Amino acid sequence: MWRAGQDSGLRMTIGNLMVLDRMPDRAAVEARLTEAAGRAPRLKQRPDDPTLVRSRPAWVEDADYDGGHHLRVAAVPSPGDQRQLLELLALLEPAPFDPNHSPWDATLIEGLAGGRAAFYLRAHHALTDGMGGTSLVASMLDDAPAPEVAPQPEPAEAPDAAAGAGDEGDGATVNGLGELPDGSIGRRPGTVSVTLDLTRAAGDLTRVAGVAMDAVAVARNVDPFDAVVRALQKGLDTASSVSHQVVVAGGPLSPLPSARSASNRFEIVSVPGARGIALSLGGSRNDLLVAAAAAGLGAYQERLGFPPSELRLAMPAGRHRDGAPGGNWFAPTRVAVPTSGEHPGPLFGVVSERLARARSEPAVRVTSSIAAAVSRLPTRVLLPALVAQARSVDFVATAFPGLRGPRTLCGAPVVESYPFGPRLGCLLNVTGFGNGDRLDVGLTLDPVAIEDPDLLLECLRNAFQSFAPRPEPAGTRSRAPRG
Repeated sequence: MWRAGQDSGLRMTIGNLMVLDRMPDRAAVEARLTEAAGRAPRLKQRPDDPTLVRSRPAWVEDADYDGGHHLRVAAVPSPGDQRQLLELLALLEPAPFDPNHSPWDATLIEGLAGGRAAFYLRAHHALTDGMGGTSLVASMLDDAPAPEVAPQPEPAEAPDAAAGAGDEGDGATVNGLGELPDGSIGRRPGTVSVTLDLTRAAGDLTRVAGVAMDAVAVARNVDPFDAVVRALQKGLDTASSVSHQVVVAGGPLSPLPSARSASNRFEIVSVPGARGIALSLGGSRNDLLVAAAAAGLGAYQERLGFPPSELRLAMPAGRHRDGAPGGNWFAPTRVAVPTSGEHPGPLFGVVSERLARARSEPAVRVTSSIAAAVSRLPTRVLLPALVAQARSVDFVATAFPGLRGPRTLCGAPVVESYPFGPRLGCLLNVTGFGNGDRLDVGLTLDPVAIEDPDLLLECLRNAFQSFAPRPEPAGTRSRAPRG
């Protein structure tokens, strides 16, 4: 990732745009960025390779770390609309990072309509992936308020001593639990009880012993030849998976002209109720994002006279994280997805099934080994190979969990939050945040290949809408038969 950035078409910049209700205090934001490094140490680490030529760069501490080094302030002219804000992002995104500091920075943007402001955070992809990026963003926001705890009912008064501890008239049950006056269940004051279910314990021991005996029987009956064949087949499956994931033959599936620009155009789309739509179709918001992006891009090309039946998607498959903010814990996968179908429901199902199959590819399990081998290639060999493989992809898409509940930046409420991913030489990158029940989507477009971005946005919105459950027409409900 670090060396790939030498090619302008493979810029590894990821970003997050937050629209704020008002402009926060600059000094407070600088202090917050300084403080955030205590929660996320990667924010004050930089690669020891400013020349971008080492095959194995290492992270080193920025001894001169100061949040103020990473913050700038910019403004958009009046009237401060959304288009002006996104055009400013297109100017900020390709700017090189300061080689003397960690490869990330933030921009406070003022002058938006209605007194609003924006906070644009960008980082080199080597610093973090999408999931780790959400943790880095959270480290810069104000601490989320603790959830309100519902007041507990007053404990029931102790029963009258004359009633007797086991009297059924006081509502007592086994284990010393009784109903409180409000109908909830509470423990009788001053009582402690322990229940031993010897029958259940004996049953558990019997089941454990049975599993152990079954394992011994299986071990005795293993056919050595069969075991060798299965291991060989597993190795062949992994090799096949690696071959068609790492080296994709042929170009992109899109029939659009292959013009590629070094600059980007940014757009945003918000999809209310996306979580309910995805659940009604039996999938996730990530499935909905990919299905709608493929359908929207396919409809756009059909309107231009180039209808594709399938498009090749690049998608990060999540791997086990160690819990620390930052870092990259994903495996890149590529899969062909359909762009249309007889009905949105079956189309969604096909896309969901193909994504699940891609996430279970054997190549995903050996990503670290592949990356270690590829990273040792000389730059003059690595870059052309990466460019060729990047251009075999039509679009990139993925969704991540976004903000959980209302959040603020130094007291300024966050109104909207949109992620932006690297385009990596293909037509567009479609990245979404699951904020509440919505899906807030950031689009990174190739302004040369996508000649009519307004038409693409229209097609994408129509695609999302096509997956929404259609309201039942009035008067079509079946009535129960009378009598």
